[in-house]
Amino acid sequence: MPQYMENGLPMFNICDCCGFQAGFDDDAKNEPESIEQYRKRWVDYGSNWFSSKPSKPQGWNLEEQLKKIGVDL
Repeated sequence: MPQYMENGLPMFNICDCCGFQAGFDDDAKNEPESIEQYRKRWVDYGSNWFSSKPSKPQGWNLEEQLKKIGVDL
């Protein structure tokens, strides 16, 4: 089960890294986007860290993080 789901339902948390909000971005009335579609667009646009609090951890590496969830750039 994806980390943004609990008991099969979205948690509405906002990812500090990319800004995806399960239950909002993937359930938008006009243009719903899966986490995979959102992530691809985020990476294509430079994968800027979304949150100012917390800020991006020192030494954080996008490729390493994506590999942990089975995604290759």
